[in-house]
Amino acid sequence: MTEFRGQPAYLQLADDLRERIRSGDLPDGAALPSAQDLINSSGASSTVVKNAVSLLRAEGYVVGHQGKGVFAQFPPRLADHSQGAADWALPLLLAGLEVEAALRASLGQDGTGSTNSEAALEHWRKAFDNLPESVKGRLAKPQ
Repeated sequence: MTEFRGQPAYLQLADDLRERIRSGDLPDGAALPSAQDLINSSGASSTVVKNAVSLLRAEGYVVGHQGKGVFAQFPPRLADHSQGAADWALPLLLAGLEVEAALRASLGQDGTGSTNSEAALEHWRKAFDNLPESVKGRLAKPQ
């Protein structure tokens, strides 16, 4: 992060940490590097580090525990009562799964499924497959 990328240093550091969390390099529940480690590795000041972590906390990507450290959260959670996805996301995803099942059933009944319908279903399936495992686990229907 030593080069200038056209935005404030705290945003650059927050972007770097956010990407590490999203990619799984810092998995859900993992401790972020200490403030001193971030200062040393990024060359940034303590103020830059504090501002970057504060931004990630406001976005729900990290949570701090007094005396223990700051920990990654993915998917981001904005409130303690949330379990990993926005309150609107799970019902929407469940509805999408139901729509997918209904479309697949109707397309298979008479064998006349359109290319557009198949493409839309494939697009949905790829998007669903890219969801974090923690979200997919919450969508699994009890057997």
